[in-house]
Amino acid sequence: MNKEKIVWLKINSSSYYNILVKLNDIGITLYDNKKEKDYILIKTKYSDYKKIKKYLVSYNTTIYDETGLDKLKNILKKYQVFTIGIILSIFILFLANNIIFKIEVKSANKNIRNLILEQLKENGLKTLSLKKSHKQIEVIVNKILDNNKDTLEWLEIKYDGLIMIVNVTEKTPTKNELEYAHCDIVASTDAKISSLNIYRGVALKEINDYVLKGEVILSGDILYNEEVKNTVCASGEVYGDVWYKVSVTVPLNETYTYYTGKNRYNLNVVFNENKYKIFKSRIDKSKEEEINLYKLNDFEINLVKEKEYIEKTRELTETEAYTKGVKLAEEKVKLTLDKDEKILLKKVLKNEANDSTIYLEIFIVTKENIGKLKVVEEEIPNGVESNNESVQ
Repeated sequence: MNKEKIVWLKINSSSYYNILVKLNDIGITLYDNKKEKDYILIKTKYSDYKKIKKYLVSYNTTIYDETGLDKLKNILKKYQVFTIGIILSIFILFLANNIIFKIEVKSANKNIRNLILEQLKENGLKTLSLKKSHKQIEVIVNKILDNNKDTLEWLEIKYDGLIMIVNVTEKTPTKNELEYAHCDIVASTDAKISSLNIYRGVALKEINDYVLKGEVILSGDILYNEEVKNTVCASGEVYGDVWYKVSVTVPLNETYTYYTGKNRYNLNVVFNENKYKIFKSRIDKSKEEEINLYKLNDFEINLVKEKEYIEKTRELTETEAYTKGVKLAEEKVKLTLDKDEKILLKKVLKNEANDSTIYLEIFIVTKENIGKLKVVEEEIPNGVESNNESVQ
């Protein structure tokens, strides 16, 4: 036992000052003391306890309580079964909330299921492994899709208690990827061609040529001495500069959300997709952020952070409204663009302000994939010919 530990001693005596004098005479270190009706409590070192037992033999002195880690050890020892139960409960909750016990890949294709399980394993997701955070899952999903562009169309990973569920959509060839006997690549919109990659067919247009919607860019007709000798399904990538004129009206009075910095915490319980708050909210308007504390199947407990906000109105300057209008115009155009398409140029053509609004007309140029497949003749089995024309 550590002789320098600190203990509370109980001395059976009502002579409070007499005891304090005697303790001082024998060199006892006192950290604290309390006078009760029939006894005195003193806080001192364990080594001084032995000295008191030696020199003050006429008084009944016992250890009343311990302090620090020694007290904690005694409490844990006294309630050993309860303590072990609490530790086991916490451990089980940790396992239920953080360990993957089963992985279910929702696909009828055995090869796809095996592919997904292998890809998940390479990224640290397997049975009896720790769950990943939402951000980590997003990174893993994007990585798997990038590595399997020709095989996978869509992938979603979510947790349902102890089970990790993977929803997957296998990539199937689109009609544009099917083989046809005769097809052209035409312009999907008016544009100026900025890049041209020919995989099959003959180019009727060049870079920097202007094309109208529906005009043939790559032809499936193979010519020799100006005579069609063969037909193929033309394929290639055609990018062009496409232009837009966007009109935007911006109010000079803007309503915005102001967070006061006042936060409150709450708990909610979710069961069978129904959500119940444990405590009544004390904030009129708030944005809520949830942190999952426990989840098992359709039951979960979440810590809710309620961030108070109020709605305020402010008057924009013409410069601020102008900047906001240009940004809104950009966002409108970006909604129509694919991942590999972008805005190249923007220019304000008209800027008109009145008492309550500002009106802008903005010219925007984008880089877009303008090549569109036009099927001239479907591939017909058994040598049956067809002159039907269809546009995709």
